[in-house]
Amino acid sequence: MNVNSLLLSATCLAALGAPAVGWAQASASNRNVIMYIGDGFGLAPKTAARMAMGQGRDGKRYATDVNFQVLALDKLKYNATVTTHSLNSWITDSAPGASVYACGKRGKQDNEVISMDASTSQPIETILEAAKKQGYAVGLVTTTRITHATPAAFATHIWFRDLEDYIASQFIASTESEYEAIYNSSPTASYRYSATRDWQLPAPKVGVDVDVLLGGGSRQFLPKNVASPYEAIVNATGQPITNAAGAAVTLGRGKRVDDVDLVDFAVKQRGYKFVNSRDALLGLDLTQFGPGGKKLLGLFNASHNNYEQDRQTDAPWEPSLADMTRVAIQVLQAKSNGKGFFLLVEGGRIDHLAHANSGGISVVAGSGSTNQYVVDADKPSYVGGGEGVYAATPSTARQANVYGSDYMIKEVLSFDYAVGEGRNFLNNSGNGKTLIFSSSDHECGGFAVTGLHDEADAQRNGTKIRTYAGQITKSAVAEAGYATPTNLVRGDGGNNGWFPDYTISSFQGRDYPSPTSATGRRIVVAYASNPNTNGSGGAAGSTPGNHTPQDIWIGAEDNTGTHAQQLTGRGLLDNTSVTPLMADFLSLSQYATTLSARAANPEIMSGLQLSPVPFQQQFDLSFTLATAGPVSVLLYDQTGRKVASVVEAKAYPAGTHTLTVPAATLVPGLYIANVEVGGQVLSRKTIKL
Repeated sequence: MNVNSLLLSATCLAALGAPAVGWAQASASNRNVIMYIGDGFGLAPKTAARMAMGQGRDGKRYATDVNFQVLALDKLKYNATVTTHSLNSWITDSAPGASVYACGKRGKQDNEVISMDASTSQPIETILEAAKKQGYAVGLVTTTRITHATPAAFATHIWFRDLEDYIASQFIASTESEYEAIYNSSPTASYRYSATRDWQLPAPKVGVDVDVLLGGGSRQFLPKNVASPYEAIVNATGQPITNAAGAAVTLGRGKRVDDVDLVDFAVKQRGYKFVNSRDALLGLDLTQFGPGGKKLLGLFNASHNNYEQDRQTDAPWEPSLADMTRVAIQVLQAKSNGKGFFLLVEGGRIDHLAHANSGGISVVAGSGSTNQYVVDADKPSYVGGGEGVYAATPSTARQANVYGSDYMIKEVLSFDYAVGEGRNFLNNSGNGKTLIFSSSDHECGGFAVTGLHDEADAQRNGTKIRTYAGQITKSAVAEAGYATPTNLVRGDGGNNGWFPDYTISSFQGRDYPSPTSATGRRIVVAYASNPNTNGSGGAAGSTPGNHTPQDIWIGAEDNTGTHAQQLTGRGLLDNTSVTPLMADFLSLSQYATTLSARAANPEIMSGLQLSPVPFQQQFDLSFTLATAGPVSVLLYDQTGRKVASVVEAKAYPAGTHTLTVPAATLVPGLYIANVEVGGQVLSRKTIKL
């Protein structure tokens, strides 16, 4: 690299090193935010999916390899770790876990509560509601019931998350009269609107239409005792869809005891286009969704959408999460009229697999007639799908060459392909300015990747599980103890090393891995939260795994260079830290309740500069303090390793200060200077020639 190239790189790096304190200001014109939430999604499931896709093999081994980042999640440029505890519990459930992202700091609330302050019984405005009121199109997409806690937190308000019929009604209504009309459409007088029972449409939702609602949960929209014309699952031309046996598939009757047909109300009274199959979703005429045109309601299962593994084998008429995300983006673009949109996308069934300890437990005969759960990590999944363990008995059949880890890997990849849709949108400059976040409400199950199946049982303990490659040996036995590096035989070197052995195949245009064989090196998983630790081992219908308090990962990216980078350089974040970034990116003036907390903390330090850039023997570092305080200056290399402490907690008065940093002993390369005072950190990058 020549000096001119280094100078250009240094200029670009200095621009990237903008102060990471206080949110950057943004224009609201043509801006989009996509928030991805992997429910129950910890780091280990992401690792399992990446390894199954070939991480560690040739071409996916080093950070310099083109295919090293095999997941869209891996490509998100900025990362942080985030706490998840709720207001009244060290372990959160999904309701406050999602409400925090929906409402910001005020969303830190009690378990089970949806975007409502339990101490005052008052609803809390969400970022989706604020965005809609300021002209943005808004949407919710999920693989769970659309009325489940995470999507519900962004557009409804209720004291208990399981009141899903009410959540559905709040979704569809935007005025109090519409809300009352929903209940008054009941054929049974006793179920018609009653303020003392049905409350009212919460004030933050008044005036807010959710432009796109896609997921499962038709049972909360369809009547229990009355047939609905929307039960039949149909294709783009309205023809019934049949399963492999040739039988027509349906959503079935709903569970609304008031017998309100909320789909019919949405279609005829609220201007929604309704679809319930992948074919119908992908075949939509997008011209009907312009400003003032139709909204979109898609319900693809009576309860949650099928797990990706089961969708591929048993229900291909359901759309994938990526399918729903792509169409949601297209519809929101059409409806936004150039203003932009806010979209929440949830991969909700990662959580359910972890709750079920899918791949981690078996059912055996206990004392008397009681069945018992035991920890097991290397048997095929039960027939009955990802949640088959709940109803399993010692005699329940198992699937052929489909394992619990396969369920989790495919579910993560389904989520990742949805993130890929967002990144594709972001990387097209014609779509305007876009910010993407991916995070989780909490970790679930204590999911862990424990090793690979080893048919040879090299550990000789009967588990047929091995963690790493066999030891290096000598081909000449007599040299076993020799120091001379001759006649070496690399451990497992002849089998391309000790890595997962999967075959990649395509389904509906996307790649998914499956174990090469029942005896191959497939990924084996386990769970810290299991029947032996949480006391539910004797009841097959109870939850064998549960949420954990583990910190979770968050990734972000934008095409403006202003907001995603502000995740970094702050240390550990609370989950309330994300919403201000999204709100400011959209310039939500009505959402100042969250942003004002930042404004109350004025900057202590400003004006960090390094010169010259690049440098050879030394460089000067200058900064300005608004008030006196102890300053620390640390120097890091590009791997994050600390290479020098320039000063540590040295007292400086208010004013501008310049330090000379000697660096003659440093090797050429990229370096980062961090200056910290009073919890505020500023960073700048530079280059040693």
